[in-house]
Amino acid sequence: MHEYLIYILYIVLPLALCNSEVNVTFSQDDFKCSLPDVMSLDDNLDVLRFRSDFSKISEVKFPGLIGPLNERLICKIKCIDGNWVGPLCSSTPDGRFQPILRECLYRNDHPLLAISFKNSSIDKETHFPHGSVILARCIHFGLYKLKGEATLRCENGEWVPKLPECVPTTLVTNFTGDAPPTIQYTVVSGSAAVQPSGELLVYPDSTLRLDCLTSRAAGNPEWTWTQALGHHSAAWSPDEGEKETHYRLTLSKMSARHSDQYTCTSHSGHTNTVLVRVVNVVCSPINASSPRLRQFSQGSRLGHAAHFSCQPGYHLNGPAVIVCMGDGRWSSTSPTCVETTCPALRSPSPHLSVVEYNSSAGGRAVFACAWGYRLAGPPGLECDLEGHWSGETPHCVPIYCPEPVVPENGRLLTTPSSKHGKYTVGDLIIFACNDDLDLVGEFSVVCTETGFWSHPPPFCVTPTDVKKADTIYIENTTLIHVED
Repeated sequence: MHEYLIYILYIVLPLALCNSEVNVTFSQDDFKCSLPDVMSLDDNLDVLRFRSDFSKISEVKFPGLIGPLNERLICKIKCIDGNWVGPLCSSTPDGRFQPILRECLYRNDHPLLAISFKNSSIDKETHFPHGSVILARCIHFGLYKLKGEATLRCENGEWVPKLPECVPTTLVTNFTGDAPPTIQYTVVSGSAAVQPSGELLVYPDSTLRLDCLTSRAAGNPEWTWTQALGHHSAAWSPDEGEKETHYRLTLSKMSARHSDQYTCTSHSGHTNTVLVRVVNVVCSPINASSPRLRQFSQGSRLGHAAHFSCQPGYHLNGPAVIVCMGDGRWSSTSPTCVETTCPALRSPSPHLSVVEYNSSAGGRAVFACAWGYRLAGPPGLECDLEGHWSGETPHCVPIYCPEPVVPENGRLLTTPSSKHGKYTVGDLIIFACNDDLDLVGEFSVVCTETGFWSHPPPFCVTPTDVKKADTIYIENTTLIHVED
């Protein structure tokens, strides 16, 4: 944290030094603290000037952003006996400055724990300043039992007490072993929402079912609550598939008197507890500004959800569902719709070119290869509505012609240009016949882009055998008609 604060310091130091004198000679005794040991991203920073100026400064104030929520504080460092001491920070310029003790790191390596800070969920590795208080609960309401304290405080680099554990309940263990009972809730009418703190908040006049999951064969569990005036009935569920496992507590037409701590105790003595609070909360109307955003909302009361989607060719930037929470705010800001595009294509071959390209949803990319190469793969790709290309990018492979047929009593006067001994497009081969023989046909042929030679191979014949020869080419074959 100190490094971050000093980074902010560098931004505002010129303001603190604007009254420094220039071209003044100081005695050795005037020099106290040198330039703080910091790094600067400003290439134009005159470090030598700052070294001179800092020799006459005993205290520097600067703004700081502290913690995961960027709380704004006024901080300062002081020069004492030639050393910079601090930072000390205060929430107001004229308030009491307190030392910034070591921060605590939450590593987010507890997959069963859900952590919240000031009613905001923490789902990534986060540093917290000294004195921060976080709340811990188990994910999936009622599915795990918290073992340890739910409230933790950062004390000079250590969480006090230590992070709690989550113990699996009967539904997780499939009703085997010695596990606490699972608690499930169902909103029969009205609305409710689980808060980041783990509380279940219920809108007034709602009807709620709390099911304690334990084996009926092991004996009846017991539902208890803390308020002596509360009178609620509990019984085994009459629903099929739940009669032997769900011991149900029904809370009808809920009001403030139902706000309580509800505990289920199994026949073996294991317990699990949930906190229920009835609150009258209404969230403000949703301001959805994206023109292509479609919205369906149940309402704006506590626990009501708003669902979002986008028109074809666009996708959501943000959550698809937001919920009205107990603090009167939606669980997130409404999303926006952004145009769906496919990722940029990378050419796996230097010989591949794109002759048509449209990465929007419904667009396509068409490919071609350089002269002497052919496509291996689809000639084109389409970008679907989800922003995915219809296949892999093709690549280009060289076109080769087959080994030429050397005429009997003949030979080749040329060799392949390819280092692999293969004939590529444009290769020219020249035929020749042995002495005293005549060549009938083309004496040279070229490898074409079709992968075939431009002409069929010639023949070598003796001149006395040929009085009149007609050469006909049919489908890459040489036909010779000879008349005596």
